[in-house]
Amino acid sequence: MKRTALLLYHTSLEREQLLCRLSSFPFLELECRKLESERKTEYALPGICFARDLPSALHLKQHLCCPSLLLFCPPALIGMCSLLEDERCRTRSLSCSTASLQEALLQVTGTKEPACVHEQTVLLTRREQQVLALMISGQDMNSIALSLGIKRSTVIAHKKHLFLKSGVHTTSQLVVWAMLKGVCVQ
Repeated sequence: MKRTALLLYHTSLEREQLLCRLSSFPFLELECRKLESERKTEYALPGICFARDLPSALHLKQHLCCPSLLLFCPPALIGMCSLLEDERCRTRSLSCSTASLQEALLQVTGTKEPACVHEQTVLLTRREQQVLALMISGQDMNSIALSLGIKRSTVIAHKKHLFLKSGVHTTSQLVVWAMLKGVCVQ
């Protein structure tokens, strides 16, 4: 059974790269449209597009009103862009495996029930929120310890707890996670 999706692109090179990557899926029928507007745009079909960086990925997710969306990201950014995933949005690298891409395409085009992505509320302690807020402001571990009147090792312990609660693995991912999820608004 053929499934139709919109291939949304900025440049003809981007369109050709996406068409080349998606050409090996016989169940997929693509309708190509150039993205020209910066404002919110509604589409009736699932969308597939490429985001050059995290801000453009976030912009596309917020401004493309599609039933579902597959965002291709550069391989180096897939860890960060995967933070955008929810019940409507999937992210993949252009160099991901064929099996991984097929799974995402089936989910996005509705051939298969989307995987349940339940957003769990992350409960942070007051101190974890303070540490995270200072990390977002750009302070290092020593500055955070000095600002809060605690030991550097305590700051490191709080940071480890934040990693566990957020599911990310690096400080930059933690900062982006906090900003995207809005968990640390102070």
